[in-house]
Amino acid sequence: MMGQQQKGMTLIGAMFILVIVSLLGQFLVNISSVQRQTSILALQSARAYHTANAGLEWGIAQVVVSNNCVANTTLAPAINIVSAINNFTTTVTCSEHGNFTENTQTVKVFLITSQSGYGNFGEPDYVSRTLEVKVHDLP
Repeated sequence: MMGQQQKGMTLIGAMFILVIVSLLGQFLVNISSVQRQTSILALQSARAYHTANAGLEWGIAQVVVSNNCVANTTLAPAINIVSAINNFTTTVTCSEHGNFTENTQTVKVFLITSQSGYGNFGEPDYVSRTLEVKVHDLP
């Protein structure tokens, strides 16, 4: 008589374990996906920083050569300073802060800003870095 009253208990236990294992598997897949996306964004962020830094170096070189601000320039991916980093757009702007006299020497001070970005704002893979530097001309 005891055996007939316990029919189906193993099925309920097996279904419970199956649900728990599938939820655990889904959680692990989700964690793996988030970790992968975090690694990709960290790499893209480093690329954006170095592309913006290269834009600053380019802007500084233009100021040193011409002793004047260059026009605002967008460095398209096809002519990007760092050719190994594709699909990044770098915009370099320069503004003159004026002449300053220090120790009887007058120098021009320039503010160079370099902004590098990948993707469009609001997209999951969007990254952007902006760097600024103040430069003065050589007396």
